[in-house]
Amino acid sequence: MPPLCAKEFRCTGCRKLLFKGILVEGSIELKCKSCATMNVIHASEHNALLCLIPKCPNRIAWNDLPPNV
Repeated sequence: MPPLCAKEFRCTGCRKLLFKGILVEGSIELKCKSCATMNVIHASEHNALLCLIPKCPNRIAWNDLPPNV
């Protein structure tokens, strides 16, 4: 089951759901099985603050974030 904050990623050609999840770093290139469109999905710069590992030493608590984030 994807996390509650998971985003839906859809094909740019036919809008078919490609996957649900969080892309923290990098990019993914997917070919849609329905319409054969090549989709390139890039991580959001806002996801750099995410750490899904429990008790990770790099995790930043929401109340520790600067006000403009």
